[in-house]
Amino acid sequence: MQRNKVVELQNVAFEYTAAKSYSLKKLFLSKYEREKVSIESNSFRKSALSEVNLSFYEGDIVGIVGRNGAGKSTLCKVLSGVLKPTDGKFISDIQIGALLSLNSFFSRELSGLDNIYLSGALLGKNKKEIESKIKDIIEFSELDESIEKPVETYSSGMVSRLAFSVATSFRSDILIIDEVLSVGDKYFRAKCLKRMDEIIKDSKLIIVVSHSDSDIRRMCNRAVYLDKGKVILDGSVEDVLEMYK
Repeated sequence: MQRNKVVELQNVAFEYTAAKSYSLKKLFLSKYEREKVSIESNSFRKSALSEVNLSFYEGDIVGIVGRNGAGKSTLCKVLSGVLKPTDGKFISDIQIGALLSLNSFFSRELSGLDNIYLSGALLGKNKKEIESKIKDIIEFSELDESIEKPVETYSSGMVSRLAFSVATSFRSDILIIDEVLSVGDKYFRAKCLKRMDEIIKDSKLIIVVSHSDSDIRRMCNRAVYLDKGKVILDGSVEDVLEMYK
């Protein structure tokens, strides 16, 4: 049975410069700080991805493994549209969804509630669509009265709970999860995995970045091993995990 290809990367490369790495942050900087960042940008360049060729098919749940600095998060940002490849082609036939990351782009000065509105808007949702999900997001994240407090007062676990709740409440064709399942107590992890089981039935493509072999085995039907920005192996979960070890 032939499967429908929904996302393809052709010879994709990405090189960080200070200008690129500060591109989103610049939105929140003063004029003086933006000028300072631009001056500093000339001295920083780093290759994060090189000659990446991958095809993703409808129904894929793909685990991405590799050491810290291997390029996993950069690949996720390219797949989610946050970053545009420096070279090569990124082709997608489906609606790009949320990038669910421990480094989710919340504005730390805003409250959790304001960040729900901000995240929803960045995902292309209107005010009515966002407000219809707020109750579910707050209940699932269990932040309660903390939702009115600035995100800068949150622990990393609270941030990840809010990020997971937002990304999995605003459903789309593709969901990209970058290490979020590694944060939280046993109860909340079990809660997240239960919701993931529900999402898997509806999503066309799911990308999971995790250092947990058990999470990759539990959810994924395929895996990709990255090292120094290059694909070392794209194959079955067991073959990839064995090589990665």
